[in-house]
Amino acid sequence: MLGVFFGFLAVVLAVGGVFCVAEARSYTDEQRARAPRLWRAYAASGAVCCLVGVGSVAWLVTGGTPWTVSGIVSLAAALPCFAQAWFHRTATIDRSPLAERLGEVVARTLNFPEATRQS
Repeated sequence: MLGVFFGFLAVVLAVGGVFCVAEARSYTDEQRARAPRLWRAYAASGAVCCLVGVGSVAWLVTGGTPWTVSGIVSLAAALPCFAQAWFHRTATIDRSPLAERLGEVVARTLNFPEATRQS
């Protein structure tokens, strides 16, 4: 049962890594230029998460112990959080562009319900 839990956690980490790389690409060129090394570190940490997730699933499928996966997955999952926080602090960015777009969509949906009403 523990192997299934950590297998699921590894799959979530792999999907989250892909999302992290896609989200890192959403920053503008001007934002990237403020801290290019930290932006690359953030994008690379997403790639590392994806690779660790896929590797952990492969490890568990071939009969590896879930305890090894638990430690590695926990460390890899923290990397993008720290890299993005450091990037945002250095580049003076309040929120990521993806979060801005999502916030605008939610605000439009919640603040303008008459657009969905039928006349």
